[in-house]
Amino acid sequence: MKGVDLSQFQFDYDLTWAAFFMNPDGTIYGRYGTRSVAGAMAHNSMESLKNAMKLALELHRNYPANKESLMEKRGSEPRWKTALDIPALRKQFAKNLMKPTGKGNCIHCHNIHNGWIDTAYDEENFDIDSIWRYPLPDNIGIPIDVDSGNVVERVIDGSFAEKAGIQAGDVIRTMNSQPIISQADMQWVLENLPAVADLKIEVERDGKVLTKALALSGDWKKSDVSWRGSIWSVRPKLKIWVPELSLEEKEALGLSPEMLALKAKWINNPAAKKAGLKTNDIIVEADGKTEAMTPGQFNLWIKLNYHPGDQLPVKVLRGQEKISLAIPLLE
Repeated sequence: MKGVDLSQFQFDYDLTWAAFFMNPDGTIYGRYGTRSVAGAMAHNSMESLKNAMKLALELHRNYPANKESLMEKRGSEPRWKTALDIPALRKQFAKNLMKPTGKGNCIHCHNIHNGWIDTAYDEENFDIDSIWRYPLPDNIGIPIDVDSGNVVERVIDGSFAEKAGIQAGDVIRTMNSQPIISQADMQWVLENLPAVADLKIEVERDGKVLTKALALSGDWKKSDVSWRGSIWSVRPKLKIWVPELSLEEKEALGLSPEMLALKAKWINNPAAKKAGLKTNDIIVEADGKTEAMTPGQFNLWIKLNYHPGDQLPVKVLRGQEKISLAIPLLE
């Protein structure tokens, strides 16, 4: 990502894979590529990619007559035009940035979000709400069929979409007048909306185009973002790798599948070692919580509920003994 123009290529940088469909003049027809806690490729398929390509070609055939409807597919100018301009990344990679790209100075996509987060901390203006990036259409009540990329698979009971009259099988054609070719296009629209917003969706149903109005409010942007690589930059930091025990390992220890069981595989937190935590200790309780969590969910839970300098009370299994510890959390 070193030389990528961030004003042109604006997308969810935590993705595993992403594609842009563009006119040679830089106008964006659409985006493709979606990820969630369900998996790196759970929302992508060859069929929906082909559908996105066909829809992009339709937009291209109608260009430039449709140019105005495509203007919002490119956002406002970002604060930093390239990764090399982001202060925290310059500090992290230092002179290595100017060397030919190699193992020690490659800037990955997710590093863009890392750089934004670390710079915000350095400037003392980090906002925890910034972690709720690129919400899925599920958040407004319309999970999308993976093999079409633009057809409503079902409508969630009580959701904004249900209240607006959207139905399963509806084909999403536009959102706030932007042509839609994929879930990533829908997420682009949702990303750029405030928490309280009006959203107009044009759907095709039985050959007719219908307009549905959604009044969004509350915490609709929030979801399980524990899968995001950039979340690890959010403070406080545990700095302990704690993979979850398998079901077989839990059973051998007499733990139920629903119980928290995270093994300390490596400890990069000297204060945690000083507090008594040892490699292979199994965390079975954290501040009273005993419900099973993945390492990512555990990490996210800490960041949403604690601050640097806090101590996290845990109980660990060490052999047959259960030990209470207080693990200091770091910046």
